[in-house]
Order: sequence, then structure tokens, then C-alpha cells
Amino acid sequence: MLCVNGESDPAETGSFIEMHKRGVDITVITWPDTFNYDALLAAGVPTIPYVLKAKISRPCIRFIRDELQRKRYDVLHMLDKRATMNGIWASWGMDVNLVAYRGIVGNLSYLDPLSWLYLLNPRIDRIICVCEAIRRYLLNLGVPGIRMGRDVPVTIHKGHNPDWYQPPFEDLGQFGIPEDAFVVACTARGVPRKGVPVLLDAIDRLPPGLDIHFLLAGTDMDNPRHQKLAGANTYADNIHLHGFLERMPWILPNCHVAVLPSLRREGLPRGIIEAMIGGAVPIVTDSGGSPELIEEGQSGFIVPPGESQPITDRILALYEDRALHARLSEGARKRIRNDFKVEDTAEKTISLYRDMLGR
Repeated sequence: MLCVNGESDPAETGSFIEMHKRGVDITVITWPDTFNYDALLAAGVPTIPYVLKAKISRPCIRFIRDELQRKRYDVLHMLDKRATMNGIWASWGMDVNLVAYRGIVGNLSYLDPLSWLYLLNPRIDRIICVCEAIRRYLLNLGVPGIRMGRDVPVTIHKGHNPDWYQPPFEDLGQFGIPEDAFVVACTARGVPRKGVPVLLDAIDRLPPGLDIHFLLAGTDMDNPRHQKLAGANTYADNIHLHGFLERMPWILPNCHVAVLPSLRREGLPRGIIEAMIGGAVPIVTDSGGSPELIEEGQSGFIVPPGESQPITDRILALYEDRALHARLSEGARKRIRNDFKVEDTAEKTISLYRDMLGR
């Protein structure tokens, strides 16, 4: 199979390596000069360095097509939007099965011409959905007679391996957080649908004077709107806003709680998975695939989207009852270790290929 994507994340890289170990003839086209690119090379996975610079680009189409013509591939597996839109054109007229990927709910329509050039293209044989919520969303799109085939979307959770994130972990003192503080983290992009203002309101509702610090980090997390809300908050001095932090998986093990207050369109949030691996207790909203990660009251909490008070109540309960926190922390670790393994992702992906190819 030929896999094409942008910068592979650890879960994708791990599944590529695991499939290679299991004897799958896999070649990967991905960004060069990245940690995950180096990991693929070190594992002996045939890897071609290339950056897809546009959603539809003649040079990108030609590059993928040349590789498809070089070797007889059974499957073209396209793992992001640029790979999919270029890959559909690159494979035109060729005998190769197309597999795409979807990581969020929403933002597709049968009335949108661009969606027909992307995931709604009838030439796509399978779409791997990172959570069940996405699969259900895709099946409900359209109207009778114009709907996706029932066998096209398939749910395969992204698996992880706790060994990817080994000590030493990051000292929170670099962010101005005292050593013994109770720390609540939020790892997310600072876009409206992530609901960060809801979390900031939840923080403001806490009783004053608690020894809690809040580390909020991600692309555009420190935007002016968030800065203004944080500056007016009761806990203004304890709220630490940052942009993207590359070492976040090594920061989270020193945090006690991880909150993702998404309002809508959530997939299977990588930041929450990384937090659970580190032992932070997750508080997520009932949005998209987030609830699929959590066993309520055993490995974290699920709250309604858009409501601040339930987040406040869960943070306070974990702060005041450290035995409860310890139990849920261990439950979070076990949940990822036992139920979201990279080996399972590889095995299910291989089964999907075999089923699709009739082998």
C-alpha cells in the first residue's frame, strides 16, 4: 500500500511501523525533516520525502501518480485533505483502491462541489473514521438516493503507546506554576468551537483562593479574546496562556486534570489521549468522539457542551478529593493502555484492506 499525508503524527507513524512489522508492503510519502519521518526511516519503513503544498496541485498529482506507476499498489491510503484531493486525481484510470481518513465531525455537504472532490467522491472505497461519531455523521449526510454506501465509512480509533512519552518530563516551573500546585490543563487550538471561553468561565466560578493553576496551550490559544477573558478572571494570576507547545505530551504528566470544553465537531482528541497516558483526569464534553475515550466516573468525566458549572463542579471534586483523583488517574492510564493500542489500530486497518480487496 501507498500512504500519503502531511506530517505524520505519532499514532499514524506507529501504525505504519506496526503494519510494516506485520509484513504489509507499505510505502509512505510524508514530510521530511520531522521526528516522525526519522522514526519511519529508523524502523525500516520505505519512506519518500515530499510536501504536498496545495489541495489540488499538478506537481503533487504528478508526484503521486509517478509513484503509483512505479509499483503495483493495491491501496492508496490518503490521510489528510491534500493527500485525498490530489490522490483522487493522481489515481484516475488506475486499478487501485482508495482509502481516505476523517478526523472531525461536520463541514461536508452534498451541495458543496468541493466535498465531491474530497470525501464525498464516489471513487473512494473506504473512509477510516477516527471515532464512531464521525461514521454516524457521514452515514446521515445527504438525502435518500444521494448517500454514502453503508460500508464506506469504518471506525478505527487511533491507537497509542505510552512508551512514546518517557521521562524526563517537563518542569512546570518554566510556566510560572509552583511546584506543589494542583494543575488543570487544556490543550486545544484557540478556535471558537473548542469552547475555551466556557472553560475560563468555569474557572471564574471556582471558590476564590484555591491553590489551582491553569495551563492553556495550543495554536492561537493566547489570542486577544482569551487574554481579555483571562485578565478579568478571579484566577487571573493563575491562568497561563501559551501558543503551541511542542513538548506538551511531556508536560501533561505533571498536570492533574485535562479539560476539553469543545462545543461541537470534535473528533478523537489527541491532547486528551496524551493527558490520559500521563495520568491527568479528563473532563470532556459530550461532543463528537470525546465521550468514546471516557468511561464516566471510572476514567474521567463527560459534561454537556456549552455549560460552565459542570466543569467547575468536576474540577472542584477532583481538587477536594485526592483519593477520587488518584482512582480516576489510574483509570485514565488503563483506559488508553488497554483499549486504544497502536497494535489494535494496525490489526483493524489490515483487516479493512483484506476485506476491501477480498483477501
